[in-house]
Amino acid sequence: MNKELIEFIAVLLERTSKYNLHLIDEKEINYGVQLKFTRENDEIPLNIYFSKKKGISTVIGGSPVNKLRPVLQKLLDKEITQIGSEHDWEKWAGTDESGKGDFFGPLVVCGFILDKKKESEFKNLGVKDSKDLSDKQIETIAKKLYKYNFNNIEVIILNPEKYNELYLKFRDQNKKLNELLAWMHGRVILNLKRKHNFEGAVVDKFTGSNTLLSSLKDLKKINLIHRIKAEDDLAVASASIIARYHFLLRINDLSKKFGLEFPKGSSEKVIEIGKKFAKKYGKERLREVAKTHFKTVNLI
Repeated sequence: MNKELIEFIAVLLERTSKYNLHLIDEKEINYGVQLKFTRENDEIPLNIYFSKKKGISTVIGGSPVNKLRPVLQKLLDKEITQIGSEHDWEKWAGTDESGKGDFFGPLVVCGFILDKKKESEFKNLGVKDSKDLSDKQIETIAKKLYKYNFNNIEVIILNPEKYNELYLKFRDQNKKLNELLAWMHGRVILNLKRKHNFEGAVVDKFTGSNTLLSSLKDLKKINLIHRIKAEDDLAVASASIIARYHFLLRINDLSKKFGLEFPKGSSEKVIEIGKKFAKKYGKERLREVAKTHFKTVNLI
C-alpha cells in the first residue's frame, strides 16, 4: 500500500471513530483497498483508490438505501479527499509550526510561497524538514531563504505571555490548543494570499480538517491539502525551517534576558531550569518564559 493511501486511511479512521463507525474488515483491491465499516446492525464497504494522475478517489458500496451511506458521504467531503493527495501546482504556499511541544519559548507558525521552477534550487540549498537539521543548519538556510524570498514569507509569533493569554481565552470558549493553532495557520495563508496569487496551500496535519477550515471563514476559498508528514513538500519544509529559526531566536533572547539557558522540549533538564527560574524570579513569572498549561509546570 502506498504512502498516500496509508495517510488518507489514517485520517479517515480518525473521523469515522467519531461517528461510531467501526472498521471490521480491510482487504487490498486493484489500485487500492476496501474497508468495511459497521454501526449497530448495519455494515457498509468503502473502496479507496489511488492513481498518480487523479490522486485519491472513493466509491461507497452497498445498497443505495443503506443507513450508513449518508454518514460516509458526509465524511468524504472535499477537504478529506484532498488529504494525502499530491498536487501539480506551479506556485503554492506551505505552512508549519514550531514550539508546540516546547515548554519554554514561543509558538511560531510560518507560511512560505514556493515557485515550482525553484524546487531544484531549494533542494540544493539543503531545504528539508527542520527536525532533520541542526540548529546551525537551520540558521544558515533560514537566512538564505530570507535573503532571496523575503516577500514570500509570513510569520506569526506568540511569545509566552501572549500565548498564555490566548490559550486561556480559547479555553474559556471551550476551544483547544489545536483551534488556536488552526487560526494561526489560516491567518498566515490568508495574509500571503493578500500579497500573492498562488494555486493552493499545503498544511502539515495537526488537527482535523474541519477545525482548520472553520478557523477563518475566507480559508474555504483556498485550495487546501492538509496531510500527515507534509514536510516532504518543499514549501512546507521551508516554512518549518523559518518557524524553527524564529523559535530559536526567541528562546535565545529569553535566555539572555533572564540569565538562564532555557532548554528545548520538555525533558528533565527543562524541569531543572524551571525550578531555578522559579527560585530566582518567582513561579508566577513562568508565564513570561513558558507555556504554563503544560503539566511540566506542576513539577516545578
